[in-house]
Amino acid sequence: MTQYTPRAAIRFPPLLLLLLLSCLPANAKRRDIVVMKNGDRITGEVKKLEQGVLYIEPEYVSSAFGINWNEVATIQSAAGYQVVLKNGDHLAGIIEKVSADDSPDADFKIRSDDHEVSTPAASVVEIKSKEASFWDQLTGAIDLGYNFTSGNDQTQVSTSANAAYLSTKWSTGVSLTTSFSGQSGASKTNLWEGTTYGERFLNRNSSLIGLADFLHSSQQELNLRTTLGGGYSRYWVRTNRAQFQGIFGLVHTNETFESTLSHPTQQNVEALLGVKYQLFRFSRYSLTSQLLSFPGLSDTGRLRIGAKATFSVKLVNNFHTEFSFWDNFDSRPPISTAKRNELGLTNSLGWTF
Repeated sequence: MTQYTPRAAIRFPPLLLLLLLSCLPANAKRRDIVVMKNGDRITGEVKKLEQGVLYIEPEYVSSAFGINWNEVATIQSAAGYQVVLKNGDHLAGIIEKVSADDSPDADFKIRSDDHEVSTPAASVVEIKSKEASFWDQLTGAIDLGYNFTSGNDQTQVSTSANAAYLSTKWSTGVSLTTSFSGQSGASKTNLWEGTTYGERFLNRNSSLIGLADFLHSSQQELNLRTTLGGGYSRYWVRTNRAQFQGIFGLVHTNETFESTLSHPTQQNVEALLGVKYQLFRFSRYSLTSQLLSFPGLSDTGRLRIGAKATFSVKLVNNFHTEFSFWDNFDSRPPISTAKRNELGLTNSLGWTF
């Protein structure tokens, strides 16, 4: 006869719980209805619209797939969404798209409890499902790159991760980038940068922004540069094919350098002038470029520039590959032995969530 032991009793409840959980039915997907201009009819969950691609997930597929927004005739859905329009309005409610033949200048509708907004579908830039929790509303990506050259035993490892949250009144995000390179018999270099930002939407395509940036660079002999500030932002172009944004503001920097010969720590007040450009092509690739310049105000004549350009190609499911170029420039480094430029080119494989 099998002897009963307390240890067996401890093991049994978790096993029973796993068995019960495995028997629970999965949450059924919504049955939104999308009709294409060629007559095709798709039933499933409408997940989002971004970069001119509408993503829908039917019950019979494992993940959402994208369709051309310009080829969508009608949408019927009872779910809640957040919608960004070309003019910069951020709205929330139930969405519906009717035939452009029936309503050519107002074929997309957003309904909330107290009002309804009608607009051309071509003016819709972004649609996101309104999730129940903060964590479900997060979007972002994780990337990893590795290069090795056998001739000189040189290796380079780069990583990046970012996450963003969007509401109808504000947005926020955080990113972290690292790069390490080394060669047999030579010195090793490393760089890491963490950035966080917040944006409060104003009327139309304007917003107030706040940012914090933390940079370490061994090549520029920079232990840590802390940049805190904010300013005003405006979208001059905003469509589901391209976006062009201008940024104007003021920042304060605190710099600590590796050398102790002179000025190991320095504080400055700088202006912030920047532009950001994004180009999208249906379900294939995107190009994002950013240029931020920091003319010195307390350190007159000094100019810092941070530039980055990323070309991303979509792969299967949520995977992508990226080619990135970045450059950190300082016209007058406080340490005479530090390099004015640190630039790099990386290729990475990533996953978007």
